Amino acid sequence: MKYKLETIPVWDALQENNECLLCTLMEKAENRYIDYYLGSSVMNPETRVQVNITGFCHTHYQALTMASKPQALGLIADTHLQETRRQLEPEILRLKKVSTVKKARTSIGKIMLLLKARENGCLICSSMDTAFNRYAYTLAYLWGSDHEFRAAYTKTRGICLHHFPLLMDIAEKALQKQTLLDFYQTITENLDKHLDTALEEVHWMTQMFKSENRDKEWRGCQNAHERAIDLETGRGRRKQEP
Repeated sequence: MKYKLETIPVWDALQENNECLLCTLMEKAENRYIDYYLGSSVMNPETRVQVNITGFCHTHYQALTMASKPQALGLIADTHLQETRRQLEPEILRLKKVSTVKKARTSIGKIMLLLKARENGCLICSSMDTAFNRYAYTLAYLWGSDHEFRAAYTKTRGICLHHFPLLMDIAEKALQKQTLLDFYQTITENLDKHLDTALEEVHWMTQMFKSENRDKEWRGCQNAHERAIDLETGRGRRKQEP
C-alpha cells in the first residue's frame, strides 16, 4: 500500500494535546465526511450510486440524522430505499405466488441474504480507514524525520490504548529498523506515563466523593473518568471496528 503524507493536520492535532492525537484526527475526519455526504455531493450522480450500493453503518446513519439536514438525508434515503426495493421486489413477488413452504423458504432465504448484505460496509467507515492509515503513517514518519515533532510529541498525552497497536503496525512501513526501535521504546514509555496520569487522576476523583475530602481541591479531576474511558477505548474510531 502506498501512503500519502499529510503533515499539517497532524501538527495541528499535536498542538491540541487531547487524550489521543489520533482520536483528534479521526473525529475531525469523521465530521468532515458527514458534512461531505450531506453537502453538494448529494447531487453528484457518482456519489449517489456509491451510497445506493454501500450506504452507511447504523452509527453513521444516526450521525447523518443528527446533523439536521433533512433535505439532503431525505434524498439519500429516497434513492437508497429505491435500490433496496429493486433488489427485493423479484423475491417478494415470487413469494406471493408460491404454494409450498419449501418454495417460500427459498424466497425468504434470498430476501434474508439481501437484507443482511445491506448491513455490510459503510462509506464513512471506509473513508476513515484511509484517513487513519494516512495520519498514522505521517505521525510515525514525522517522529522519525523531524526532531522538533519528536520533542513536541513527548510533551503530549500521546495516543489511546485502542490506537496503539494500529499505530505500531503502520510504523513498520514508515521507519527504518534502528529508528523503529527508538519509536517503539519512546511511544511505549509515553503510553506508560499516560496510564500513570490517568490512574492518578481517576483515583483522586473517586476519593473526592468521600466526606472527609469534601474540602480538598479537585485538581482538575472532575471529569477524570471521561478521560480514562477515552484512553481505554478511543473516541475517534471506525464504528464497525470490533
